[in-house]
Amino acid sequence: MPTQAPDSSRRIQSIIDDELRPGVGVLLFSSWESGWPGFLFERRKVAEVGDATRLVCPVPRAVLIASGTLTIAYRAGFTPRRVLAASGSIMIWPGDYEVQSLSWTGDCELLEVEMDLAMLQELIGGSARLSVAQLTPQLAIHNRQLAALIRGMETEATGGCLAGSLYGESLSLALAAYVAGRYSTGTRGVESRAGRLSPRQISMVREHIRANLGSRLSVSELAGVVQLSPHYFSQVFRNSVGATPHEYVLGERIREAATLLTNGDTPVAQVAYMLGFASQSHFADVFHRATAMTPKQYREARRHSAFSHLT
Repeated sequence: MPTQAPDSSRRIQSIIDDELRPGVGVLLFSSWESGWPGFLFERRKVAEVGDATRLVCPVPRAVLIASGTLTIAYRAGFTPRRVLAASGSIMIWPGDYEVQSLSWTGDCELLEVEMDLAMLQELIGGSARLSVAQLTPQLAIHNRQLAALIRGMETEATGGCLAGSLYGESLSLALAAYVAGRYSTGTRGVESRAGRLSPRQISMVREHIRANLGSRLSVSELAGVVQLSPHYFSQVFRNSVGATPHEYVLGERIREAATLLTNGDTPVAQVAYMLGFASQSHFADVFHRATAMTPKQYREARRHSAFSHLT
């Protein structure tokens, strides 16, 4: 069922015939309504024929055709173009890119992601270069990695953002870095510097994580502990510990859960709450993937092992 339309300021909007308005089609899902912490994105149903004399995308965006097909005919400058975008194909539109004499027809569902430079600037820090603003248009390309990133964003947001801010921010950073690195002119879109955290910095971050396992930790918060930009922190953290911030925090939560399940009678639901999981079922799912046992099975197995040593 289509979602109730959010406030227009929270929609992905385009300038169509000199009027700022939401994209074409029927809104099925908006990430803004889900508490998603990353780039704004929407799933929309397009089953119509339409036209416009002028269209401008104020903000860079990536569009994945989730199902069906969409045919677009337009003119950019003096060059007329016609594109058939089938299921799985992707279009990338630079910010302020203008097309004229646009027409479209289709029966499809699309996922459109707005790569908001203001949000990206906050995540990667003020000193980084953002050549995502210099993207070259891409029409009906096929890129499995990019499609997987976009679908991963939808899966997390529609599932209630169970993995928290850390994961949502990381996916948005990965999407921006990938798009800028592959489809922008000149140098890489997000300044890349190889490096590692110092032993003291690693210790500071680990201590902060251990002290806040029950909180909704974010990349920005962890980066602030050592006074780095979130993007650079993500790079050097992975270089230093061999895992992304999200993977590391999840591992710490599972280790602490195993300790609590082994050494006490804390109810499983309370363990989930204490360690920042969205629900008991989410905790059980993550724990099972990590240990091949449910929390209850793990507790029983550890108790049986301890009893066997005593007899």
